[in-house]
Amino acid sequence: MDKNNFKIRLYEFTLKLIKFIDDIDKSDLVNRRISDQLFRSGTSVMANYVEGKSSVSTKEYINFFSISLKSANESKYWFAILRDSGKVEAEKINWFLA
Repeated sequence: MDKNNFKIRLYEFTLKLIKFIDDIDKSDLVNRRISDQLFRSGTSVMANYVEGKSSVSTKEYINFFSISLKSANESKYWFAILRDSGKVEAEKINWFLA
């Protein structure tokens, strides 16, 4: 996979994430709290990748990429919690966990 394709996929993930969060029932306190966490961790994936691309050293790049990976893992956790708790239908989440 080339770097441009990866960046495009991250951007599409972020847009899909925003749409997903917009569609969550925020009248439920748990949904609202989890969607806030998911928004932070999910958008952090692309943000840290972009920040890392302008790094001045390999060490700095690796640090930003590591943060991006941690954010992706955290997002995966929040998606799984929403799915497994029955707060959101599995079909709406499966794309993110595939």
